[in-house]
Amino acid sequence: MNDLRFALRQLRKSPGFTLIAVLTLALGIGANTAIFSVIYAVLLRPLPYPEGNRIMIVTESDANQPEISVSFPDYVDWKRDNTSFEHLALSRRESFNLSGLQGRAPEQISGALVTSNYFKVIGLTPQLGRVFTEEEDRVGGPLLAVISDRLWQRVFARDANVLGRSVNFGNQPYTVIGVMPPQMSSPRTVEVWFPVLRRSDHPAWQTRDNHPGLYGWGRLKNGVTQEAALNELKQIAARLAKQYPDSNSAVSVTMKPLLESQVGDYRTSLNLLLGAVGLVLLIACANLANLLAARGAARAREFAVRAAVGASRWQIIRQLLIESMVLAVVGGALGLCLAAWGRDLLVALSPAGVPRFQDLPLDGWVLSFSVALSFITSLLFGLWPAWHTSRADISLALNAGGRGSSDAPGARRSRDLLVVAEVALTLVLLSTAGLVLKSFANARSLGLGFDPHLLLSARIDLPEPSYTDEKKVVNFSDALMAKLSALPGVEHVAISSQPPLMTGWQTSFVPEGMAEPEPGRFPSMEMNVVTPGYFQTMKTPLLRGRSFEAGDTKDVPPVIIVDQMFVDRYFPRQDAIGKRVRMSTGEKGEREYRTIVGVVPHLKVYGFDEVTVLPQGYLPMTQQPQTGLVALLRTSLSPKSFEKPVRDIVASLDSAQPAFEFKTMQERVEETWATPRLMSFLLVCFALLALTLAVVGLYGVMAFNGLRRMREIGVRLALGAMPGQIRMMMLGEGMRLLGGGLLLGFVGAFACSRVVRSLLFGVSANDPLIYGAVTLLLFGAALLACWIPARRASRVNPMVTLRAE
Repeated sequence: MNDLRFALRQLRKSPGFTLIAVLTLALGIGANTAIFSVIYAVLLRPLPYPEGNRIMIVTESDANQPEISVSFPDYVDWKRDNTSFEHLALSRRESFNLSGLQGRAPEQISGALVTSNYFKVIGLTPQLGRVFTEEEDRVGGPLLAVISDRLWQRVFARDANVLGRSVNFGNQPYTVIGVMPPQMSSPRTVEVWFPVLRRSDHPAWQTRDNHPGLYGWGRLKNGVTQEAALNELKQIAARLAKQYPDSNSAVSVTMKPLLESQVGDYRTSLNLLLGAVGLVLLIACANLANLLAARGAARAREFAVRAAVGASRWQIIRQLLIESMVLAVVGGALGLCLAAWGRDLLVALSPAGVPRFQDLPLDGWVLSFSVALSFITSLLFGLWPAWHTSRADISLALNAGGRGSSDAPGARRSRDLLVVAEVALTLVLLSTAGLVLKSFANARSLGLGFDPHLLLSARIDLPEPSYTDEKKVVNFSDALMAKLSALPGVEHVAISSQPPLMTGWQTSFVPEGMAEPEPGRFPSMEMNVVTPGYFQTMKTPLLRGRSFEAGDTKDVPPVIIVDQMFVDRYFPRQDAIGKRVRMSTGEKGEREYRTIVGVVPHLKVYGFDEVTVLPQGYLPMTQQPQTGLVALLRTSLSPKSFEKPVRDIVASLDSAQPAFEFKTMQERVEETWATPRLMSFLLVCFALLALTLAVVGLYGVMAFNGLRRMREIGVRLALGAMPGQIRMMMLGEGMRLLGGGLLLGFVGAFACSRVVRSLLFGVSANDPLIYGAVTLLLFGAALLACWIPARRASRVNPMVTLRAE
């Protein structure tokens, strides 16, 4: 306790030093705690399911795409022949219109069609009622529904009498038989589950070359590894490829853990942020170590007196470590407060649609991390200066008095090396931040092929039981287009099935004149079904040919519009207009020839980060009616002001039909920037913090060196040295440290560029402009940090200095 009281008294005697030390630690520990809370919530926190690490997502792959949905017949074979899974289930996400409830307007909810064993894969049982059985999950089975806790709360006010109640989902009466517990959140955002095998007799589902949005969910048996299960499924896939070469010759299996499928895309980015904030903490520790070392050298006479009267080396080290621990505890507490404050900012900047990003608790794991970090940092920045101070020469310190000339050469070299390390780490952070920031700027300036400004999108899903007649679908679309076009402030209107950033339908094709590909090797294209005026609404120019017309009906030969990428690949240096393409768009999926009538530019339908770039094709809505519609309105006023009129128009056409997911296309574009925006913002913040700490560290060392060499400088001035020479001497010393830091930093930056390369868009990981700008920034900051102490040293009065000796 005496040592603790003495430490507190010493820190109170130096309020400036204490404030700088606490703030430096608070920023370093707070930033690390905030980022760790994200890492833990997104990557490390276990799934809320029993033994969730055994749950796997199973998909297929082919020659065109690394991951596609599952063919239903293939799933049947997997389920029958595998020995690795306790349960192997299927799911298919769909949206459903919830209507017919008294006092509630129709609304759209996210639902999933699942096999009866899906809930066994997840491992949760209903909190109320039951789930459907295998006998009920069949063709012709009853219309049953299991609802989520969220839906039970929001719509039914947690009324237990919801069991057995008939509820209208998609214009069909389903009987609610169960309510799942709150932790049930799979598939993501789903609020109701229905039996899937009721649809398994659909002709399209019975063909192996059709992949109708089905995804496999498996729970591994105890002791079975992911690799073993995947190898077994691949063996089954290889056998199916031999049995059904026309459909399965290029089809394989992919598998990943459920948690990895949800957050795997963010792992590299988050690990990079953790590494960056760790470097900030190292710089802060190096800074504090230098401050404490300089403070220890200034207190050399105090410790020499204590040693002379009997204090042991361990007692001196203990005293200094206690002071370091006090600083760490106070800095850690303040850092935890900063982390709690910064959590809201991280949530606001995080990617939308990922629930684990939205829940960042400061729970026991995060608090333990913060406490451990405070303890470790106290050792990192306190042990080295304490050790050097305890080894000071007692007689030299007593004879030197208060001038600090007892500072050992080894201690000086160590302080210089710490500054070099700070500069090197800062260069690594600044260059990484510069690369990511330039990448983000490239993403924002990317030409999409359409104009997202003043363009409103709204989804309208027509339920199949009510809209099985294609003529009824076309009539609804035509009436909707006519009413939307009449709204004041609306310039153009179109309807699309898969507009940019809302796409996900690919189909195989064969251009006319191309040799028939081997089974499973057919090329694929992104498909979109649109109404006339679509390209005018999107502000996408027509390069050649014509757009769709009202006369493109089923009574005339089928037509298609393709993009320039399609023309370049399959009809290079030819006029594609009039050429034909064979694809499975006929009745019941039959292959038919479509004539190319127009060519448009390639659109960035997935935003800037397209993994697999496919050519694009467009079909007329009048020839290929769709029930999943997206209304697009090009407006001269604020697009958001049209949300209510659009809802009213849709309700006037069908009172049970909601319009939902109103977003401007600009908002959808910005959603694709979420991860690089978060990365850019945080890396720039960390880099600027590191730069500030490095400058402060360099300034502190130069100021201490000027104070330590005060007598020498006084003698030089007395012997005729000019102030400019003193300034150059001091600046040369600082530039030497900067040069060493830059050299070491470039090595680290080039090594780090290998990690960053996968996150960059449109910029080289070794961009010379970035490294040149970072070098100039560091040079300017270091010059300022060295100039102030050098100027102060050059203005010393030699007579006053020598008289003090």
